[in-house]
Amino acid sequence: MGTRARTATSSSSNGGGGSSLGAHVGSLLLLVGGAFAVGSALLARQGFTGRDHVVGVDLGTTYSVVAISQRNNVSVIPDAFGHVIIPSIVAFLPRGETLVGRQARAHRTKDPQHTVFNAKRFIGRQFDDVVQSGDAAAYEFAVARAASPGGGGGVCFPLAVAGHPACVSPVAVGAAVVRHLRAMAQRFVGHAQITKAVIAVPVDFDAAQRAATQRAFRAAGLQVSRVLEEPTAAAIAYGLHQDPTVSFVLVFDFGGGTLDVSLLFARSGSISVVDTLGDNHLGGEDIDAQVAAFLTREIAAQIGTTLTSTASEMEEADSDTNEDPTQLPCTPAGIRRAAELLKRALSAAPSARASCVVQSSGARRRAGDTVSVLVTRAQFEELCADLLARTLAPVREIIAANHMTPDEVDAVVLVGGSSRIPWVRASLTALFGGRAPLATIDPDVAVAYGAARVVD
Repeated sequence: MGTRARTATSSSSNGGGGSSLGAHVGSLLLLVGGAFAVGSALLARQGFTGRDHVVGVDLGTTYSVVAISQRNNVSVIPDAFGHVIIPSIVAFLPRGETLVGRQARAHRTKDPQHTVFNAKRFIGRQFDDVVQSGDAAAYEFAVARAASPGGGGGVCFPLAVAGHPACVSPVAVGAAVVRHLRAMAQRFVGHAQITKAVIAVPVDFDAAQRAATQRAFRAAGLQVSRVLEEPTAAAIAYGLHQDPTVSFVLVFDFGGGTLDVSLLFARSGSISVVDTLGDNHLGGEDIDAQVAAFLTREIAAQIGTTLTSTASEMEEADSDTNEDPTQLPCTPAGIRRAAELLKRALSAAPSARASCVVQSSGARRRAGDTVSVLVTRAQFEELCADLLARTLAPVREIIAANHMTPDEVDAVVLVGGSSRIPWVRASLTALFGGRAPLATIDPDVAVAYGAARVVD
């Protein structure tokens, strides 16, 4: 303030003309400053507070993740409840409303015909291909041929809900999930300038599937600035493309529905997929089902009855608001949830209990009683021995097919929640000569994390 006052005094000593000119200049500066302030306020109200932000997105089959790089630090973005992993589920409600993520998953038991999940399995595919693969008959919601002027036709999901199209496309379902992720990112950064995304797609996606995925992002208001393949993104998450000691990378992606193993080659700051193999019928859900079958037998014997489920009980079991394993209902759905929680617990502890609350009195227990089953990690591994053994087959096969030995693989990267299973990690460590796989980044978010890293 003192300097500004001295400048004004000096100007006024030049005579009356100088004073008049200074007054005009001052008035003009005030007008310009005021206009700028008003314009800035209007832009801020519209959500603009600086340059656009680019996000990294993993639009997954079962779960989706969004991440952002700010000042060279990557943050995986949580939703309003602190969850960073969002179920890729969309429920279509009357009056054109939708639910996405956990809310949609909870709604699924009320209206399974109008709650769509695993849309990624259908995106960009022709209806005839879906039918031949058997995917069309695997869900509670209907799968139909989309109208196409040129014949053939893709896939759509029929709806009988007011305010929605008669048949909604996988692109539209994907767009709803992406729109939800974008809103999370906007809330995280505090403004609406989330306009671009680096995305990751499966290695085996063809041109039609990749194009359809990009359409989903555009429909959600995000321009795709770059497309990565998922194993490439996972390797980039660890900076392996910039590590001069690394040439060959194996990415082990053990997700909810599939196992994908990819071999990558890195050189001079770039990285690309050399080969990929996998098992489309092996995932964490298969392990959950096997554990649930065991728990069902044990719990039914304790209660002295068979187990049935109601829609309300299934919804309770499916809701993430009920994370207390002692409060799950002793129904097939509740036990399935208990199996999933047990699997997670046994990844961190040598033993854990699966518990549930009896819903209908049996010969040995009454409704309201809590029953539990203690399971050790060794028991878990024995129960799932056949499935776990299958995880190593594509690893050995991809190495042999490329005329390599495990010693020639410089790094192994874990992706997917089921890669946390200690047996999997120990077996991979042994296979690669005692070198532990990389898992310091949460395997559930590694792909989105890597996509965010490539953002300028």
